[in-house]
Amino acid sequence: MEIPKIRVDLNRLMKEDVDMLLMSKYDIFYRRIVEFVLAKIEKREDDNLLAFLIDEDGKEYEMRLPEDGYSKSIAKAMEYFVMIEEYETCDLIKQIQIYLNKK
Repeated sequence: MEIPKIRVDLNRLMKEDVDMLLMSKYDIFYRRIVEFVLAKIEKREDDNLLAFLIDEDGKEYEMRLPEDGYSKSIAKAMEYFVMIEEYETCDLIKQIQIYLNKK
């Protein structure tokens, strides 16, 4: 599973909400959330590394998603996929949500 590298302006990041920054990179980011959580459920992923953030100087930072953040993250992804009317992915997310709610 390829871990995405997302370029960010850290000066802007310090002043703005992380959600707003990631919305500018939303498609790859939200697809990665769905892929990541599904891989964790299926036990195909051992690490909690979600993405690499790369600053304006090329320095990489790890963005991790702990298990207690799965539900919130997958709900944000659902909002995005509903907005772009990608209903097959929405159905997959619903299945993931059902699984997470049973845990």
